[in-house]
Amino acid sequence: MHSRRIALCGVTVDVETEHAEFARYLGAQFPASDAPSGAPDIAVRVRWTEGRPGPGPAAVFPGWAAETRIDRHLYAAPGRLLCLRVDDAPQIAIASDVGAAGGPRRFEIRFHFSLGAGGWREALKRALRWRRLPALRRGRLSTLTYYAVYYPIWWQLEARGSAHPLHAAGVALGGRGLLLAGLPGCGKSTLATLFLGAPDAELLADNLVLHDGSQIHGCFEPLLLDAASRAALAARVPLEPVGRRHQYARDAFHAPHRTGGVPLGAAVILARGRETRLERLTSSECARMLLAINEAAKEVRRYHILAATLALVERDALGHLEQRIADLDRLLAGVPCYWLEVREGAPAEATAILRSLVVPAKEAAS
Repeated sequence: MHSRRIALCGVTVDVETEHAEFARYLGAQFPASDAPSGAPDIAVRVRWTEGRPGPGPAAVFPGWAAETRIDRHLYAAPGRLLCLRVDDAPQIAIASDVGAAGGPRRFEIRFHFSLGAGGWREALKRALRWRRLPALRRGRLSTLTYYAVYYPIWWQLEARGSAHPLHAAGVALGGRGLLLAGLPGCGKSTLATLFLGAPDAELLADNLVLHDGSQIHGCFEPLLLDAASRAALAARVPLEPVGRRHQYARDAFHAPHRTGGVPLGAAVILARGRETRLERLTSSECARMLLAINEAAKEVRRYHILAATLALVERDALGHLEQRIADLDRLLAGVPCYWLEVREGAPAEATAILRSLVVPAKEAAS
């Protein structure tokens, strides 16, 4: 059994797993840090199963009693939920318990690795794809990390009323936050990393940002860089290879980043266009567009599905949705908001515009 303590965004998580490859993945994703001693906020156990699980909650989660059946995949008991098949990630099953008084919140994650068929079809697929099986298994570890680490942390933060996730990149410029939101492929990471190396610029995150209604904070992951991006960035900031390759021939790297929050200076919704152009948005428009992006981007959408499911047994969490909207409106109140289309192949045009957006907000606040 492998154990690792992870401290992220003010939450301490102890992860236990017998799956050696996942333990190595976590070790690279979350390098050793000065995590606090004592009891963690969250205790997570991750179990990896080859093939489909047996029927019923006792087969999937032995020792987790829950007799009330909510639907075909959901079982509940006071303060406890067993989800035998997570919506949008059917290979994952998750159990949650609020824990004993004064103890950590508990999660157990079961990952059922399958090629999508049962019986002889599964065996045939494995025979035909045996050379690819190691790569296919590695490709599931990123999703597993979200359910084992990021989602429990976000749930803990929302339960505390501390923070909410946004699918966005964040950069601190002169102590003011620049929020870059948009759907995957819109250029968030490219623009965020172009600021790195400037004396007044600090990366918060290139994919996931947390906010508490007044500041934005990074929820950092390794940067995924292709060869060209890596070469350009390595000349400006130190990069530490994580040692794994992702899709689209991108390798993972740790880069310097800010761990504390910053007040928001400007919020920008990004898209690609035929020419670089900027359009002003009202704060209300921007807030609703950010909410729509969250639901369209799978990393946050999957969390919201899980959070809504957990709220069925933790009734205090039913107010999270209203709080997300109220805190987002509060974050954007009085902050300049924009829609920015970026001409293909010309990100430098956009960075010049983005830097100018933060300066007036910084001067107005001083």
